Amino acid sequence: MPIYEYECEKCHERYEIMTNLGEEPPKTCIKCGGNLRKIFSPIGIVFKGSGFYTTDYKKKSSNSNEKSSESKGEE
Repeated sequence: MPIYEYECEKCHERYEIMTNLGEEPPKTCIKCGGNLRKIFSPIGIVFKGSGFYTTDYKKKSSNSNEKSSESKGEE
């Protein structure tokens, strides 16, 4: 069951509510009876494994750039 976060428009109380996908979402605040609106939050991403950065985005070392220019005859 997914967990959704709601906020009351009247008292600004926040709730985390677990609902089934087919269920009707809650509409009223438990505390004051105000309207609830769904809060959208970013999800957490965890990269596991060795070298996501190293293999994909690593900059070439300055030594390899110097060698390539020397091999072309440029100075």
